[in-house]
Amino acid sequence: MSGVSESIMQKRFGWLVALLLLLASCVLAFQDFRLLALWPSLVALLVVFSLRSAAAGLFVGALAGGILLSEGAFSKIPSILWLDQFWPIFQSEWKLSAIVFTLILGGFVALIEAGGGLQALLKIIIGTSQASAKRMQLAVSGFGLMVFFDGLANTMLVGRLLRTAADRAGVSRVKLAYLADATGSAVACLAFISTWIAFQLSMIREGFAMAGEEVNAYSLFFQSLPTNFYCWFALVMVFVSATRGFNPGPMKRFEEKARLSVSTQLTEESDESSSHWVMAIAPIAVLVFSIPICSYMIGAEKLLPFNLQKFAEAYSIAEKHVPKILVLSSLIASITAAAALLIRYRSVNEISQRRRIGRTFLSGVRDLSGPVCILLAAWMLGSAISQLGAAQYLSEILEGNLPRALLPLAIFITGALISFSTGTSWGTMGVLMPLAIPVIFALTNETETVLRQDMVIAAIGAVFSGAVFGDHCSPFSDTTIVASVAAGVEPLDHVRTQMPFALITAGVAAIFGFVPLGFGLSPFVSLLLGLTLLLLLPSFTRRWTS
Repeated sequence: MSGVSESIMQKRFGWLVALLLLLASCVLAFQDFRLLALWPSLVALLVVFSLRSAAAGLFVGALAGGILLSEGAFSKIPSILWLDQFWPIFQSEWKLSAIVFTLILGGFVALIEAGGGLQALLKIIIGTSQASAKRMQLAVSGFGLMVFFDGLANTMLVGRLLRTAADRAGVSRVKLAYLADATGSAVACLAFISTWIAFQLSMIREGFAMAGEEVNAYSLFFQSLPTNFYCWFALVMVFVSATRGFNPGPMKRFEEKARLSVSTQLTEESDESSSHWVMAIAPIAVLVFSIPICSYMIGAEKLLPFNLQKFAEAYSIAEKHVPKILVLSSLIASITAAAALLIRYRSVNEISQRRRIGRTFLSGVRDLSGPVCILLAAWMLGSAISQLGAAQYLSEILEGNLPRALLPLAIFITGALISFSTGTSWGTMGVLMPLAIPVIFALTNETETVLRQDMVIAAIGAVFSGAVFGDHCSPFSDTTIVASVAAGVEPLDHVRTQMPFALITAGVAAIFGFVPLGFGLSPFVSLLLGLTLLLLLPSFTRRWTS
């Protein structure tokens, strides 16, 4: 009873905090200084932590942004919220397709689980109970690396598909969310064939255009890969955590609780509850490979002869069709999963088959309707933050006289601040890349060709690293939200358990990566130093390990 009363009191306190912050927003709406651009983010953070509700916090933050944008004309607030923040979501092909893709993927996973093939596959992956937790985490990481072509698809597919298996293997849901999230954006940012690559290349070109130069963006992208320290170290941290049981901060408590409550349901299931593992692999393979195949077919002038360079160029050309490709691929995969389920239900009459499959698919869609509302609130807040100019305000710290050696570090920290405050990795790239490259041209002269080239490559890696940092720990990031809801945990729990991993990774990237890089050390030496430190880290911090 006391627990219920405490929960009610906490909610009342949370709503009181929200009300006070909105009243403060009304007062601040009459003010005019740049720091106000960060106010909606602060409001959202405080409400999320006080109410422990991502949807409420994000919406209150968006409302605070609307109040500031009204500039004291409070009668305009409803139109700002509807016309400037909410309705544009449904005019964006990418965001609309993300909603549809998320809902369809929920139905797809429900069909996969009902087919029984997933249980058979997981028995092979997990094996004995003594090794199940480690094997399960490595399996999650492996799936994350396999779905390299899109960060959002990665986190949604891996988290939603494997969360029941994680429960049975003694892996906490927040650990599952971390593993899916950490591999998702990091591998998509590093992959030379992904839904990110066309945008990344366009931002590199834009940066050089701002400096009055033309460039081979693909060549620079490949050269910058060794300097993208945060993404590489994030993937290493996933491996260290999975194999060494390294769980800093609150993650340790969640993992200990999961080990104690591990279910033996997987080993006790009868043969009737599972079927052949192909029933799961076939639909998953269709989903994974249909995206690059469709992209190649759309972007390539001629399908044959085939080579990797042609495939990469076709993928870049097809970038504008990615939203449609994601929806189409999820539909094809769902049809494949339904066909597999028809085989399992072949003993039932045809009408009952269709009804059962339809109910299963719709139940999966319904399970993700709540998370979609959180996404909508996050996008509304992002729109308000963008209109207030938060990213531009933060990026101004790069202006002025910066020491050359500290420029890569400054770019990385600035990108991390922007991505955390705004929740958008692409938005961070879009703001920071066109600023960072011209700054380098301003700090170097035409006779310093080699130095300028090295600094540009370092800047590109720093921008990408800083952008992904926010994707991993910002409460406003759609990737963070999707990872948490796909794994079935509260976004706040995911943020606070993943934060120590992200901060440690960012610290290693800054100290052992961008600082030495600024003083001329080879990025490969920095990668080796950071890799060695992360591998040895559990030995130095045994009190954190589970």
